[in-house]
Parts: sequence; structure tokens; C-alpha cells
Amino acid sequence: MPNIEIFIVQGYSDEQKRALISAASLATVEAIGAPLDSVRVWLSEIPTSDFGVAGKPLTD
Repeated sequence: MPNIEIFIVQGYSDEQKRALISAASLATVEAIGAPLDSVRVWLSEIPTSDFGVAGKPLTD
């Protein structure tokens, strides 16, 4: 049973999150041949103030 955890910053719509979960699931099925119903995906949403790129918070 593949488990996929994806960290994203807050702010994506429910529709975008559904699309991401679907795409990640289908990619896993294609890559390793796992049955779709065995793939588990969970999203961890991070506030932009708690996420940094290139040494700076996204809020900067």
C-alpha cells in the first residue's frame, strides 16, 4: 500500500487539491503498478509564514 505525503503551502482550492491527489495517485499506479484503491495520499498544508525558499519566508 503506497503512502504519499505532499507538503503544500496554504491557499490552494479544494478543486486544485483534488486534482493533485488524483494526479499523484495515477502517477503511482503507472510507475509501480500499485492498484489504485491501495494508494493513500495526504496533504499537509503549511502557512506561508512557516515556509521558506532560498533562505527567506514566502511572506517576504
